[in-house]
Amino acid sequence: MTNDAHTPPGSAGSPEPGVDVGLPVDATYAAPAHVVRGSTGGPWRARAVPAARRGLERFGRWLAAWGRRLAPSPFLWVGIVLGFGTSLLVWESVLLLGIVVWLLGVWLWKTRGIPVLIALGLGVVLGWLPMLFFFVGSLPHTMIGLPGVEYDL
Repeated sequence: MTNDAHTPPGSAGSPEPGVDVGLPVDATYAAPAHVVRGSTGGPWRARAVPAARRGLERFGRWLAAWGRRLAPSPFLWVGIVLGFGTSLLVWESVLLLGIVVWLLGVWLWKTRGIPVLIALGLGVVLGWLPMLFFFVGSLPHTMIGLPGVEYDL
């Protein structure tokens, strides 16, 4: 293949220089399919803002779909009660258990399409969070607080 095959018809390097095909010399061609519209030229910030907006819209649709799938599940609500009602002696183990159950649920969802363990694990973690902030953070013996604070034990 020669370089002439890559030049627009009617330009200086066309195979038949004397033939006019009806296109001007500076004819514009469509951009290749892999080039996103508006992605050529301009500072990176001008491309980053629309890309971030598209990403947030896509994440919002994904989150809404999972919310509609998991909210009516009784396993989510049982997990929230289990996560919130745990003893302070095992609160770290409950978080790890919730994460492991959620990961097993992701595997079960990928292999069989069953969201039961995802709902249960997510419920345990969501129920665990308020217990952490309201109860554990207010107990002085856990040493959770601002740096430099000395607790009177």
